[in-house]
Amino acid sequence: MKRQWGWGALGALGLGFLAVRVSGKLRPKPMPVKIEQFFLTNPLRVSYFGYRDALRLAGDLKGLRVLEVGVGVGVILEEIAKRVGENGQAFGVDVQSDAVAKAEKRLSQGGLMSRTGLATANALDMPWTDQSMDVVVMVAMLGEIPSTHRVDALQEAKRVLHDGGKLVITEFWPDPHFISLSKMVGLLRRAGFGIVDIHQKPLLYSISAKKDGQS
Repeated sequence: MKRQWGWGALGALGLGFLAVRVSGKLRPKPMPVKIEQFFLTNPLRVSYFGYRDALRLAGDLKGLRVLEVGVGVGVILEEIAKRVGENGQAFGVDVQSDAVAKAEKRLSQGGLMSRTGLATANALDMPWTDQSMDVVVMVAMLGEIPSTHRVDALQEAKRVLHDGGKLVITEFWPDPHFISLSKMVGLLRRAGFGIVDIHQKPLLYSISAKKDGQS
């Protein structure tokens, strides 16, 4: 009976995962904050995919203005705020106000709010001026935007990047909104970006890009 129960539980978990994957592809939308918080802070995930992987291609952020689009509960933004130092600034935006509130609480507890700016806004219309950022970071968020607007979101990121600024995107499978590397390269090129570097390991990749014509 125990073995039957174990296989049944495993089957149910597999079906549940498949349902989440299909739903994420058919109806792209931000992940509920409670689920996102569980996955982003889960020690098993962090041990394999943490902020080091997400920011591997971002380079030295000290003294820079860095924006994370789709900040969630602030796990990655907290590390960005540490890396920019006292002379830099870390910005975060998310469409979910409760996610922004949790991110603000995390950063406040870490004593990092003085160098951080948060906003509740859509990734297609962000409240920052043209060419105001040195680096823009997107971690497992572009797939949450309907496919017809993903190039628009990348072009909005390009708008806020200064000439020579860098966009860093990290995708992690089995995120239900995972976008394959080949598709991501296509989206970036359509948005007017040139690929600078790619880092891959099983189940995840990071890609850095700059505006076409920028080195």
